[in-house]
Amino acid sequence: MIRNFTEFIKVPESIRIPFIAGRMYYFSVWLDNKSILREKIPNNPLNTEKRDEIITVSLTSYPARIKFVHLAIKSLMLQTVNPDRILLWLAEEQFPDKQLPSELTGLQKYGLEICWTNDLYGHKKYFYPVKNQKPDEVIITYDDDLIYSKNSISRLLKTHKKHPNCLVCERGQTIISENINNPGRWKTISDIGINSPTYSMNPSPGGGCLIPYGAFYEDAGNESVIRELAYKNDDLWYMFMCAQNGTRMIKTRKYHKPFSTIKGSQFEQMAFENINNNYNSVVLERLKDAYPKAWNRIYTDKD
Repeated sequence: MIRNFTEFIKVPESIRIPFIAGRMYYFSVWLDNKSILREKIPNNPLNTEKRDEIITVSLTSYPARIKFVHLAIKSLMLQTVNPDRILLWLAEEQFPDKQLPSELTGLQKYGLEICWTNDLYGHKKYFYPVKNQKPDEVIITYDDDLIYSKNSISRLLKTHKKHPNCLVCERGQTIISENINNPGRWKTISDIGINSPTYSMNPSPGGGCLIPYGAFYEDAGNESVIRELAYKNDDLWYMFMCAQNGTRMIKTRKYHKPFSTIKGSQFEQMAFENINNNYNSVVLERLKDAYPKAWNRIYTDKD
């Protein structure tokens, strides 16, 4: 399969090989975009058999990316381990007429559930699923602008089985002392959170993030607190809600490979504002003040 090949040739994130790594990445992204358009969704892409844990995949989108999200969802319907449900959360304020691209609505016949709610920015993808999460259910969050590896869910579940009470992520950044107050400069490749769980990790919710039952502190379901403290930053929020709750985190592998972005989906990016306007640091200070117990766990990696 083409996308297995592109996953193989990508150079892990943060490893610098001048010229070659960049060329290989852009080539692999081009191939992934070509491949996902041609691949066929099977008649039953969601799991219908009884299993020990329900796998619920959840993501959100907004008007600037709504014409691309069907490709992210398609890649999640073509996993080696099929989810039981795929939920797409959309804000009614952003789509007042509820008119959506036919490429997206066409996925409903394969089991996609389009859910309408009020806007909570990126928090929508976990907020409602976690509120209604069952003890035998895991929630896996993804973004709307990426083509996912066929083995993403498989890797997350494999690590989850070893560490059933931990939040599991495909990508996460670990704290480094010289940039402790600048999350945008934390390390992507590190031994921390690989072989043993840690508090000192900032997970990437959209890269594939498995939330076991009871992982988050109760404020994760408090809309007013989210709006006050971390409305436009769900990754730091994941970290603090885990730490405040005593939930450690772990990554699927040390050498994460970069994701393939969907062509045309990057014209408007929340990450640009967070990193370039130093918004991550502002949110971090708010969360440190609001949850000193969590910050102590994150900083020291101790209970």
